[in-house]
Amino acid sequence: MADEFKDRRRTPRSNLQQVVRIRPFDPQFPPEYCTTFNISADGLYFATSAGHYSPGMNVYVTADFQPASPMNRSVAGAVVRVEQLDNNQFGVAIHIFSDR
Repeated sequence: MADEFKDRRRTPRSNLQQVVRIRPFDPQFPPEYCTTFNISADGLYFATSAGHYSPGMNVYVTADFQPASPMNRSVAGAVVRVEQLDNNQFGVAIHIFSDR
């Protein structure tokens, strides 16, 4: 069946709400602070009202972001999916590149 959904996740998701800072590589787009719907070892999913995300867009992600904390550590990732949600929101899935 052509409409059949194929789950391509390599690691299981955890329904965890965590504040993350998303900063696009392109400086024309501002960073934003979002709360995740779910996370995994190599990705995350969040909602935003910002309409500038598109598949392939590179971003930096800082988990558990706390302003001025020396423990903040950013990792690189790429947007893999953007979907329209209710209330003028977009669901954005990001794949985190391995930093190992």
